[in-house]
Amino acid sequence: MDLLDLQCDTVLKQKYVDVGVPDFLPVSSQREVSKLILRSCKNSCDAMFGSTYVCEQFFSRMKINKTALRSRLTDEHLRATLRLATTRDCMPNVDGLVSAKFSQMSGQKHE
Repeated sequence: MDLLDLQCDTVLKQKYVDVGVPDFLPVSSQREVSKLILRSCKNSCDAMFGSTYVCEQFFSRMKINKTALRSRLTDEHLRATLRLATTRDCMPNVDGLVSAKFSQMSGQKHE
């Protein structure tokens, strides 16, 4: 049973209200609940630090891009630049780009 199930279980909540804290759980179950609570807190802290790092990294890249491109930077251009800078697995579709590009040989006209 994870922490969310424990928090949402109305039967356990009613039992807790009826009997009180000392009689609610045996000692072994209290340890399990404590472990669940600690694990949940740890996961929350890990997520918090991870998202802080991503925000700081994003802000740094935005600052670099705004400094280098200040004279010609529009909102749309900044959005596209930051999207490319913060996306880790962005792979260009080279085949699609090449097939969409029309090449004209010198001296030939497109029909």
